[in-house]
Amino acid sequence: MKKGAFGKQLGVLAGVSLLAGVCVADDGPKYTFAEIGYAHTEFDDFDADGDLLGIGGSIALTDMVHMFGSFSDGELDGDGGGEIDITTTLVGAGVNYAISPTIDLVGQVGWIMYEFDAGGFDVDEDGLALRGGLRAMVTPQFELNGGIVYVDVDDVDDTSLNLGAVYSFTDMFAGTADISLGDDATSFGIGLRLYFN
Repeated sequence: MKKGAFGKQLGVLAGVSLLAGVCVADDGPKYTFAEIGYAHTEFDDFDADGDLLGIGGSIALTDMVHMFGSFSDGELDGDGGGEIDITTTLVGAGVNYAISPTIDLVGQVGWIMYEFDAGGFDVDEDGLALRGGLRAMVTPQFELNGGIVYVDVDDVDDTSLNLGAVYSFTDMFAGTADISLGDDATSFGIGLRLYFN
């Protein structure tokens, strides 16, 4: 698999990870939480797909500043039946601005580190991830969110559109679903979230 293909995969994975960043408004989405999730990714420009399990979280530092992080690990089925182990770590910070009581504008910057292992061929890289988007409470229990993610790692860049939904079963527990549409790949994810008041 070419090195550029690793960058495309990274862009999709970063997009999924950056969905964890949220914003604060009185009636808006809750902010401080931990979560666990599953994502399936399919690549358009070569025959490969894979599944990843991840954990992540977010914490408010002030009413307008937050930090977030995530870790995922999984396996991709590459060209010719080869398997690729992948580990991704993302840490970052963001700012959020309430444009209404239930809608926030969010900007985030993150540093992403990843490792691919394909039968003794190892790639370790890191780079920058940027996200801009909105989070909105449609009802007190139902949130919709979306944004654009840009990732630049080792002179390979990728842009993706991310759309997601969060449904709160209780004040503490919620289910999540999201999709990431990148330049050359699509990823679908589901997860469970635990809020901390």
